[in-house]
Amino acid sequence: MMDVWSTLPGRPASRRSPWRVGVTVAWLTVVPVLAVLLPASEAAAQIVNVQALFDEATAPMGLSGSADLSLDWRTGSTNLIATRLLASAQWRTPEHMVLAVARGEYNFARDELLVSRFLEHLRYRYKLLDWLSVETFAQHELDAFRRLRVRALVGVGPRFTLWSTEQASFVLGAALMGEYEQLRRDGEVDAGAERLDPRLSSYMLARVKLAENMNLVETVYAQPRLTKVADLRLLNETLLVVTPNARFTCSFGFVVTYDAEPPATVSPLDTQLRTALGVKF
Repeated sequence: MMDVWSTLPGRPASRRSPWRVGVTVAWLTVVPVLAVLLPASEAAAQIVNVQALFDEATAPMGLSGSADLSLDWRTGSTNLIATRLLASAQWRTPEHMVLAVARGEYNFARDELLVSRFLEHLRYRYKLLDWLSVETFAQHELDAFRRLRVRALVGVGPRFTLWSTEQASFVLGAALMGEYEQLRRDGEVDAGAERLDPRLSSYMLARVKLAENMNLVETVYAQPRLTKVADLRLLNETLLVVTPNARFTCSFGFVVTYDAEPPATVSPLDTQLRTALGVKF
C-alpha cells in the first residue's frame, strides 16, 4: 500500500525535493488562467467523467485499450433511450500516463435516428511523487441535446493519490481550466451565444473492490466558474463494474448532473441510468 504520509515534510524524502515539486505544480497550474480571463456571454455544457477510465491501481503497464457499448435511460433535458459507443486507448509507464478517449451517441426518438453527441478527450499525467501527480488535458465536444455547437477546453493541475491498493483507492484532483463554448444558431433567445471562461475543475474518485471480479466506483465533480462562483456544474456518478474475465466487462451506472446556468429550454438537472458491455485489448 502506498503511504502518503511518509512523503510529507519531516518524513523520509522521495525522488524529488518538496521545493521543486511545489514550484513545478504552481507553474503548471497558473499558466492556463492567464489565457482565459476574458468577459463572456451565456452558454453551457455538462461535465464529462473520464476519471474512472484512468485509475493507476487497476491500469496495466504499456499500451492497452477498451471499447464499451452502453444503453442509457435519460430524463431531464432529454427523455429517450440512447446507445453510446466509447473507445479508449492508454499508455502507461511508472511515471507517465496518456489516455485518449472518443465517444459517439446514437439515439432513437420518435422513430428517428439522431446523432446527438460526439467527444474527444486527451489527457497526460506525470508522476512527481508516489502521492502527487500533475495532469494536463484537452477536450472537444458537440452536444445537440444541450444546444451546444462546440465546446473546447484545456486544463492543468495536481492530482493527489491518498490511498491506492488493489482493494481500494481514493484520489482527489483539481485543475484550472480554460473553456470555450458556442451554442447552435437556432430560434432561441441565446442562439449563437459564445463564452470563454476560467473554471476550477475539482474531483473525487473512490474505488472499492467488493469481490474478486466486482468493483464499486464513485466519482464526484464540481466545476465553478472563477469569475462567477454561482455558475456551478456538478456531477455524481456511481458505477458497479463486473469483470467475468480479463477480456470482458459489464457495468451498471447512475449519473446525476447539475448546471446552474444552462442554455434556454435546457433542464438544469439530468439523470442517466446506464448499462454497458465492454471489451479490453
